[in-house]
Amino acid sequence: MIRRAWPALVLAAAACDPIPSPPGPTPEPPRIASAVPGARNIECAGAEAHVLTTISPAADDLVVGSITWPGLRSWATANPKDFGDPATGDYKIGAEVRGGATVTVSIPAGHRDAAGLEYGQGWQYSPTPTVTFHGCAGHDTAYIGGFHVASRRCVPLDISEPGRPPTRVTVSFFAGAC
Repeated sequence: MIRRAWPALVLAAAACDPIPSPPGPTPEPPRIASAVPGARNIECAGAEAHVLTTISPAADDLVVGSITWPGLRSWATANPKDFGDPATGDYKIGAEVRGGATVTVSIPAGHRDAAGLEYGQGWQYSPTPTVTFHGCAGHDTAYIGGFHVASRRCVPLDISEPGRPPTRVTVSFFAGAC
């Protein structure tokens, strides 16, 4: 009888031991898109250039899930001078995000030397490879910014939202059909 009780007594004594055991190793945080160097979060906040809007997509808009770029599909055959400065490669276009949505847009690694996302007033709209947009709660939100594209070219964009599979789209920046 005592032999059968022994394991239970040892476990009971260990449970009452006042000496705390050392903490285990801290788990590493999960790797997410915003962990890309230079990535930025664009929040619905007073310090960020944004406008409350109502998204009404048109035929030339690029719409992927909860994000829209008005007229971006027409840029394939447009004159770059109509949208920015070909000498600098900076082109303006707002990104519209559905109310309350979180959308991450990334330029894949092999294309980051020639293209970047220029959103984020706090970063002076400098090019970055990844931007996570946070739509204002209850309102569609247009964020001021654009793209940096070194020359006429087709640029892939990886777009992801929580709970949805990621989507890759290729955008022609004044380069015709991609």
